[in-house]
Amino acid sequence: MFLTNFLQAQSTKSEYLVRSTVGVSGASESITVRSKSYFVQQSIGQASAIGTFHNYGYTLRQGFIQSNVLAKIIDTNMSLDLEATFYPNPFIEGVTLAFTEKIEGNIEVAVFDLLGRLVFSKNYTATQNLKMQFKNLSIAGHILKVTANNKQFIKNIIKK
Repeated sequence: MFLTNFLQAQSTKSEYLVRSTVGVSGASESITVRSKSYFVQQSIGQASAIGTFHNYGYTLRQGFIQSNVLAKIIDTNMSLDLEATFYPNPFIEGVTLAFTEKIEGNIEVAVFDLLGRLVFSKNYTATQNLKMQFKNLSIAGHILKVTANNKQFIKNIIKK
């Protein structure tokens, strides 16, 4: 793994390197190198760093790691196995959600921005093909959460 190799090569110079950030989304990992433990947050896809620091042979780029937004959105007391097909994605104004199981009761739809803020919420009556209009959403990535039959469907969506 590239990041592990980078950490091993750099860890010989100082025991104070605790975190390495290379983008916006990714994972966290505890790594032990030469009997020292490091907590590394790795990420991919950041457009640019917001600062660079050079010292003692290190080049560190300061950026940010997005918090675990899904932890705020997913209801851990409810199953994630509501099966559906969502199309089109990316979309311009409207989308269709086609359920593969019989839907009974209301359908709750919520859309969150990538910071976890609720930007759309609406309840619909039971149907197998739900057509939704998201004309007022900003052009960006969002997280769609649909709840029905005491199950959840969560999908990253993009409005273009």
